[in-house]
Amino acid sequence: MAPLVSQLGRRVLQAPRGTFRGPAAHYFSEVISPLDAWKAEAKQRRSVVQDTISATPLHLLALTIDPASAPEVRATQAEVPPNWHLIYFPDAFTETELSADGYDATYAPPAPYLNRVWAGGELEWSPTNPLQVGQQAAVTSECSSMDTKHSARLGPLVFVTLLRQIQNDRGWSVTEKRSLAYSQPPEKQSTPPPAAAAKRSGSTITRRADFSRTIDPTEIMLFRYSALTFNSHRIHYDQPYATQVEGHRNCLVHGPLTCTLLLNLARAQFRTAMVPRQFKKFTYRAVSSLFCGEPFTVKGKWTTPAADGTATACELWAENPNGGLAMSGTLEFY
Repeated sequence: MAPLVSQLGRRVLQAPRGTFRGPAAHYFSEVISPLDAWKAEAKQRRSVVQDTISATPLHLLALTIDPASAPEVRATQAEVPPNWHLIYFPDAFTETELSADGYDATYAPPAPYLNRVWAGGELEWSPTNPLQVGQQAAVTSECSSMDTKHSARLGPLVFVTLLRQIQNDRGWSVTEKRSLAYSQPPEKQSTPPPAAAAKRSGSTITRRADFSRTIDPTEIMLFRYSALTFNSHRIHYDQPYATQVEGHRNCLVHGPLTCTLLLNLARAQFRTAMVPRQFKKFTYRAVSSLFCGEPFTVKGKWTTPAADGTATACELWAENPNGGLAMSGTLEFY
């Protein structure tokens, strides 16, 4: 890994935007579509962001979503809880470099695919090298896949999967894959817009949970999470934009926030355990939206018991107020 620095820095290794210019641009415009041209360019993009793992952001996030963990994350060399790494390594763009929805446009496809939602992802952690307060670390990001699909509800979609590898001064620590789904704005769709789709509750959950917690996603919680993760996507805090432009019935709960709350739920089961289990991998999928002001429930169930009676994995899921599935995933332990 390249030497780390003590202050936040960003190095971008990519083909510059607007690669296809001049006489060649006319040729390419006749041979490949704008979407194919974007795919070719996006595959060359790669960025490295360096940061210092400091205690203050951890403490602020704990106060926002998990006050019970506030004392432990203030400790010297405290470990960064699962998925809390999102408060580090911000993409440092000016407002003019963002998309109209306020989000990072680095891997955004061209129009008409302008509406973005978090579709799911995968997290994997080192068993011996966690991120800790006081460390210098870096994340390397690149696009691992781009797929076009068709949804009966939303019409054509573009799925972008980003691969993010996090290293500290001891080597590999975390691997994150995030899947982003881009759709056309409501007025461009021949199928029902997101507002109609948002009324769907998702499939009703019938399985019995072994542990659960109810979350009240207030405006303040969503604002604080957006601020701490430097996420300016307007669907999370700008209600007129979320409802009138993108067709949602209210501001949306962040997909990564729901993921983090699921992992917090599992982590709480080991907070007082004699032998805490180490998280190995979490694979999850976002099924339907959760909204500001509508309390939802995160739940978990132990699975695949080991020979000594302890579980080697658990199922985690989030239910909306109507009992419909919003997010589900499988957490594996070392």
